[in-house]
Amino acid sequence: MNDGESYDMDDAVAAMQVLHAALTCDLEELETKILALGYSVTVVPTPGDQEISEYYEARAALHSGLSSIAEVLAWIQWKTEEDPEGDVAVAIQPLPTLRGCSIH
Repeated sequence: MNDGESYDMDDAVAAMQVLHAALTCDLEELETKILALGYSVTVVPTPGDQEISEYYEARAALHSGLSSIAEVLAWIQWKTEEDPEGDVAVAIQPLPTLRGCSIH
């Protein structure tokens, strides 16, 4: 593996870590708002208040995003440990795009 590929993977991992940190900060701020309104962050209130419903939807989306990022980072770490020779970039290349007719 050449240094350019290693550098690109390091950049991708660093970007994912920064995104994870930013989403974590957003989640903490959102949960602070929910608590300030007198709601629990673990129990979803009954429908009726549009603002709090949107907060809970955003909270679920943030948790989903954080989980996805954690899975990708764990997969990269697993692939790195699996290949001590350093050919990880080959293992994590994107799948080829199929060529064909567009239906849209």
